[in-house]
Amino acid sequence: MPPSDTTAAPPSGPPTRPTPQGQPLAAFLPKRSAGLKLILVCALALLMAIPALFVYGVVAERTSGQSQALAEVAERMGGEQAMLGPFLAVPYSRTPNPEKPDQIVYDIAIAFAETGTVDADVDVEIRERGIYEVPVFKSDIAMDAVFSASALADALPSDASPAWADARLYLGVQDTRGLADRLNVTVNGSGIWMEPAAYEHESSDRYTAVPPSHLTLAAGKIEGLEDLSAPLNVSARFVLSGAGRLSVLPFAKDTSLAMASNWDSPSFTGGILPSDHTAGEDTTDGFEANWRVPYLARGVPGSGNRYVLNQLSGYGSRDMAVRFIQPTNPYQSVERALKYAAMFIGFVFLAYFLFEITSQARAHPAQYILVGLAQSIFYLLLLAFAERMGFDAAFAIAATMTVSLISLYSVSVFGSLRTGLNAFAILSGIYGLIYVLMRAEDHALLAGALASFTAIAVTMFMTRNVNWYGDKASA
Repeated sequence: MPPSDTTAAPPSGPPTRPTPQGQPLAAFLPKRSAGLKLILVCALALLMAIPALFVYGVVAERTSGQSQALAEVAERMGGEQAMLGPFLAVPYSRTPNPEKPDQIVYDIAIAFAETGTVDADVDVEIRERGIYEVPVFKSDIAMDAVFSASALADALPSDASPAWADARLYLGVQDTRGLADRLNVTVNGSGIWMEPAAYEHESSDRYTAVPPSHLTLAAGKIEGLEDLSAPLNVSARFVLSGAGRLSVLPFAKDTSLAMASNWDSPSFTGGILPSDHTAGEDTTDGFEANWRVPYLARGVPGSGNRYVLNQLSGYGSRDMAVRFIQPTNPYQSVERALKYAAMFIGFVFLAYFLFEITSQARAHPAQYILVGLAQSIFYLLLLAFAERMGFDAAFAIAATMTVSLISLYSVSVFGSLRTGLNAFAILSGIYGLIYVLMRAEDHALLAGALASFTAIAVTMFMTRNVNWYGDKASA
């Protein structure tokens, strides 16, 4: 019996190549693929924007602290202030239906001045609250108003019975805590006593004027208004302190405001802008500004009932206002810088990627992450230094530290001093662009768009001959 053949027959079908043990994906991925590395770099750039969001939260917290400091200082100084110049008021009663004499209507007639002028000399200084700086002001106010002799008589209904004994002259300010002394008010040269206007007539508020919601009124009694035969000249002098914003409501048919201040960075707000001002001129120390609101531009009748005052500060208010702002708020500047964090992290990662494809060295994804974290810490350094020395000096220090660190790290990663110097030059340009965007707020979008286009164009040019697939793996 012949011996059996123990040799196994070869399996039928096409031969197969063994898959590398322990790394099944290696057979399907190209080796040293620049395309895959670019995709990974882009993903890491987006991922590294997450730490910047945590810095954004710190900025929000510090901004809240600044607002709280402003509120605490304002509480002691008077806060934002608004002023309403002199106006006249007299309560009256009337019987609208003669057949029902018991139905009496009570109201108050209000008359505004023909012309009104305000001169405000505002001295602004910085108060410190912890690490925060709050601009506060102290203003010397001079108000003058001229009323026609028939102002109140014309404001009364034809069937009204005025209570001339309760006629008053009113003034208004937003926060009376800002008044350091009494109101010095004269009528035709004679002084009158001003007191809080919280009086009621016969235990009812039917004779009480209804001021704008943010104002507190002071009132002074005037004798002989029913017998006026000549214009009434009223002047008021007082000192008013506050913080943040100072405004004047158009209290006369024709109102003018002249303001002078030592503050170099005013923001003109309100419903009426100044007709001329010297803000922003290098030859001035502080600013001077002038406003005028004529009768038609004021949009409020020259007389009315107890509710007419609300129209002065209602919809479409024509107030004349200045906000005393700090020109370089560090929190606003850092917050603006953080809005571009993802873009600039991407710029640095693109630079590292270009260093890779133009050299024999390779950067590991972990090294990209370290570079991204260094850029995120830049914003934290910027915020910490800006609170104490201003944005410009803080940016110079934080940018120098970050650029130097990443450039020295590039020498180690790519093993080339030349690459480190190139990184220093490129990073200096990137952080210089960040500073330009922070300072050129009106042109920030244009500059950012052009910078992004330039970065992509340079990357496309330098990688035009790159084999994005790398060495093809064996099938």
